[in-house]
Amino acid sequence: MVTRIFLCNEQTEPEIRDFIREAIADIAEGEQYIVTWNCGNIQTLKVGDRAYFKRIGSANQGYFASGTVVPADREYQLKQRSARYRELSEAYDIDSQANNFRIWVAWDACVSFDEPLRTDYLRQLPHFQGMPLEPQSDAGVFREEYVKMLDREWERQTQKAFRAGKGISLIDVYYRWGLEDIQQGFPQDALESFRQALKLNPNFVKAYLGLGDAHVSLREYAKAVGDYGKAISMRPDKARMAYFKRGEINFLLGQLQQAMADFQAAIAIDPNYADAHMSLGNTFFKLKSYEQAIACYDRTLEASPDRDLAAFRRGRAHFILKEFPEAIRDFTYAIDLQPSNVDAYYYRGLAYSQPSIADETLAGDDLRKAIVLYQTQGKPDKARKAKEFLETLAIDSLPKARPRSSFAIAPAETPLPETPVEIFPSKPTITDDDEETSDLIIEAPPLIVPVPDLISNPRSSEEAIAAFSSSEIEISDDPEPIAKIVEIEKVVEVEKIVEVEKLVEVEKLVEVEKIVEIEKVVEVEKIVEVEKVVDRVVEKFIDRVVERVVEKPIPFSIEDPSTAEKLAMISVMAQYMRDGWMVRSVDKSQVGYDLECSKDDLCEAVVIKSFTSDRESFAISAIEIENARSNKDFVLWVVSGAAENPELRCLRGRELFEQFDLDPLAFAAKVRQSAVQLEFAPVSLEIPQFE
Repeated sequence: MVTRIFLCNEQTEPEIRDFIREAIADIAEGEQYIVTWNCGNIQTLKVGDRAYFKRIGSANQGYFASGTVVPADREYQLKQRSARYRELSEAYDIDSQANNFRIWVAWDACVSFDEPLRTDYLRQLPHFQGMPLEPQSDAGVFREEYVKMLDREWERQTQKAFRAGKGISLIDVYYRWGLEDIQQGFPQDALESFRQALKLNPNFVKAYLGLGDAHVSLREYAKAVGDYGKAISMRPDKARMAYFKRGEINFLLGQLQQAMADFQAAIAIDPNYADAHMSLGNTFFKLKSYEQAIACYDRTLEASPDRDLAAFRRGRAHFILKEFPEAIRDFTYAIDLQPSNVDAYYYRGLAYSQPSIADETLAGDDLRKAIVLYQTQGKPDKARKAKEFLETLAIDSLPKARPRSSFAIAPAETPLPETPVEIFPSKPTITDDDEETSDLIIEAPPLIVPVPDLISNPRSSEEAIAAFSSSEIEISDDPEPIAKIVEIEKVVEVEKIVEVEKLVEVEKLVEVEKIVEIEKVVEVEKIVEVEKVVDRVVEKFIDRVVERVVEKPIPFSIEDPSTAEKLAMISVMAQYMRDGWMVRSVDKSQVGYDLECSKDDLCEAVVIKSFTSDRESFAISAIEIENARSNKDFVLWVVSGAAENPELRCLRGRELFEQFDLDPLAFAAKVRQSAVQLEFAPVSLEIPQFE
């Protein structure tokens, strides 16, 4: 098949603007716009030939529509009316004359007749240099080597015209339908939409990306990899998104080397591609190449400084490498960006508790915050783990025992020798901080005390005293017995000191055990106090909500939708809190529901809608519809009479589709005032909501 150019002069086609308006309306509905067009005396056109329509004349010369040559209805086919024209294709219409044939063409894209893809603009592009843009007659053949370039520029022109409300493309309509089908949970329908787009333009790269996304939704990962690969093969120099998505699938499948290669290819195309740097860092992290992961997270934060997850991941890598100051810096950065990042609090607490940092106060503060946040976010297992570590931290942070006496404990288990005995004065011992016991005996210069022969068979101190005081020992003026008594008294004193030291050590151990028990009790009391404070706050909030909503309705007008939505939210929150549920408000735009409610092992994703008095309907987004279809915890509360006497109705899962009709809302796009030139950045279309 070839590409042909059909010419249009406003003087010979005065209704051309009406044709374009009708075409835009039909194409928006997913239908091609059929026109018959003059092709002069050319009789070689075939069904399937590509067609461009070009404005000629004095001003604004350029391409304003594109389509495909299609067969005329059988009753209008020229070959069926005259044997003379049986060799012509089915595209030729009976309203033809000699040297002035007409054919059927289906338009699939058009722009304003006054704002075409101008030929003088194309001539300025380097890749169009030397291309003949002025065919001599209708249905002239466009040179094949320039077709892809013309298709590419025409695609850009139709997208700009669509954003300005001055054009449309059936390919883009199918593509957007496919995206909407994926977002609403209909991937099988999305596949058909993307395939329709590819029938119109087999080189439409974004349609292959859409096919890959649809296959991912269907968990057909091998097919998704193939679709992304086709997009890469068509435009390898512009396929950063295809490389990235294929890398994500390979990462999911555990094919980390292939994933790494894809992320690196995406970065080679766009060195500032933050998503690719982040995913490459995660791949290195998974491979335990932590230094390389840190380098990737560095580049992620250079390209996108507000990524708290990149800062947290970099902190985790530093933590594993035992680079605790750097880890604390990154966890702090992540918390500054996202104060609800509970894992950053937890790991920063662990980092503060390391021996090289040893700041138990800061560690305890972070762990307590982590416990509260884990409980608030419905993560009891992680909260329990943080509590256990906090209790361990409280025990390990006790002051270590130190000897109170200047003497050592030296048990005398062997007989005293006749020669002088060494008695060791003790010094405080330096011990390992991780040990709970103390070794109080250290080497020191000996103190020599002579022991007489009289006590070569030693007895206890009482026996010795009794022996010296008895009549068995004769006391005389001889100084030698006196010296013996003095020596025995010295031995007795040493034994007394040893006994005292033993008592001191026992008391010391008892005191340490008491301190440990007190610390444990204090920690338990702190946790109990926190829980009591939370309970009191919840009770006060419930009382305030009940008082305002049930007993004293707020005198707002129910005609105000925002007021009705807020009151409906309060009514449902009060209902859950009365029943003992933990209620947490979430970012609806991210997760697709308003509240996250948990009780024991139960969890509900709650969406709240309010009926107003003037209409029995409410708006619901595509992500909420997807949650209703696929989330087993989805709960929809419909509240009527929210300002006066609220009535609450609860629907679960697919009951939404059984009890309500879902009709699409219309939407309009308006050009920004700053976008006054033809060339401006692409803008993604918002997903249509449902009423």
